[in-house]
Amino acid sequence: MSHLLAVRGLVVQAPARGLKIIDGIDLSLDRGETLGLVGESGCGKSMTCYAIAGALPRGIARTGGSITLQDDADGGTGSPAKPSVAMIFQDPTSSLNPVHTIGHYLESALYRHQGLRGNDARLEAMRLLERVGIDRAKSRLRAYPHQFSGGMNQRVMIAHALAAKPRLLIADEPTTALDVTTQAQILYLLEELRAETGMALLIVSHDLGVIARLADRAAVMYCGKIVETAPIGALLERPAHPYARALIDCMPTIDPDDLEPPTPIAGSVPLLDNLPAGCHFHPRCDRGGRDCVSAYPAPARIGPGHAASCYHPVRP
Repeated sequence: MSHLLAVRGLVVQAPARGLKIIDGIDLSLDRGETLGLVGESGCGKSMTCYAIAGALPRGIARTGGSITLQDDADGGTGSPAKPSVAMIFQDPTSSLNPVHTIGHYLESALYRHQGLRGNDARLEAMRLLERVGIDRAKSRLRAYPHQFSGGMNQRVMIAHALAAKPRLLIADEPTTALDVTTQAQILYLLEELRAETGMALLIVSHDLGVIARLADRAAVMYCGKIVETAPIGALLERPAHPYARALIDCMPTIDPDDLEPPTPIAGSVPLLDNLPAGCHFHPRCDRGGRDCVSAYPAPARIGPGHAASCYHPVRP
């Protein structure tokens, strides 16, 4: 069976500046599966999502590779239905139009994606708000985004995404601007919705704790490249790429038998116009050798579904 999403050799550039933002990445995602995309800020995670959703900013273009979306729902017509992709963003409050009510926001989406209008659209908008945990839905439809908390606005954005009945939901740092309690509620909601609807979920985060909770598999990004892909258990227990290992070492722990403080990664993510030769991580890596500078390493199989681009992988 083909993947719901297959990304092959994706290249995204800023042509006017001659910058390569995404450099030949491969990703796949199956129906009902959650893939976590993890890495520091500036590694290309969000731009990958924008490319998949067909929403690249002005001045940024996909210049290579392919993005294929499949859908097995043909409605009996014999021809595949157009796959549906929805996306929720990092800062929900700034992503909502402040001059429109929540009702207008949801009802316009329902008209665009499901052809609902009038009372039918209002009733469905109320149902969606209730589904994402917002009470007093009828009166909330008349509210504006500034009258909601950040957590409530994120729930509105999730309801808006559900209005499209997506086969693939992309969540770009969906809990970054939220407090810890609200973060947990939003993550639980995403888990619940995936199980209920069967949609695939691509979740982006710099927090491996979020990825560990939600994802079946993870892809680690650095400087516009995928450096490691693995089932989430294998990545957390046996990371092969030194960058993945370093990200895990940055995670705080509440294990009473491991009271060592998190270890920060030396240095910072390099600028796109000044990338190191060879493996881009080698200036920050304590395992580097001469071969790391000569050429970028090809992905090597570590185990089932587990591959890493490294000349000197971490051994368990």
